[in-house]
Amino acid sequence: MKSHQRGFTLLEVLVAVTIVAIAMGALLSGFARYADEAGYIRSRTLATWVAHNRMNELMLEPGWPDTGSREDDMKMAGAEWRYRIEVRNTDDPQLRRIDLRVYAPGVRDIRTDTASVAYLTAFLAKTGR
Repeated sequence: MKSHQRGFTLLEVLVAVTIVAIAMGALLSGFARYADEAGYIRSRTLATWVAHNRMNELMLEPGWPDTGSREDDMKMAGAEWRYRIEVRNTDDPQLRRIDLRVYAPGVRDIRTDTASVAYLTAFLAKTGR
């Protein structure tokens, strides 16, 4: 008598497990990329807020800013953000250009090749100062 057994063979089970493993690997890779991007977007958003806050403080100062560059720190969201301000003359002697770069927390040595997280440019008029 022949017995008819129902079920999967070992080979079929191994193929199915391999397919599931490949699919899970792709899903995990996608989730890791998503987490990295979410962290980057958060960092970029906070750096932009730091740049806007510092630029608004500069705009509200009663004095006319001297040309040159300077660096300082600003605390936001529990982190110390390093920023660099460059004030330059323009063709109009009553107008100055302000370039502000914000760097990721932990960046202490700012060089020209260090990438900033946020960059903001504004023009400040001497009128009314």
